[in-house]
Amino acid sequence: MWADISDHARVLRKLYDELSSTIDAQTVACKMFQENKLSQKELQSIQSKRSEPILAAERLLNIVMEQPRDVYWCFLDALTHAEQEHLRKIIVLETLEGQSDVS
Repeated sequence: MWADISDHARVLRKLYDELSSTIDAQTVACKMFQENKLSQKELQSIQSKRSEPILAAERLLNIVMEQPRDVYWCFLDALTHAEQEHLRKIIVLETLEGQSDVS
């Protein structure tokens, strides 16, 4: 039903510019780390860009695109936790739209 690993990377790539300029990467990354879906090193690489929020968001997106589906789902849940449910909805709608193109 849902996208495989390449599909979630495709969706995030398509929305990359929009997401990288709006995601609260610090909050999302902390939540993902708490859920054991980001390593300490990955979290630190995002936190080190605290003064550059777009670069931090790009780093987070790049990490999520390289990971399996369970990390992607955690990312979506973390968006809700970060009060960015509107971004989660955009991603999910794009995922569903991509699936209807294939059907």
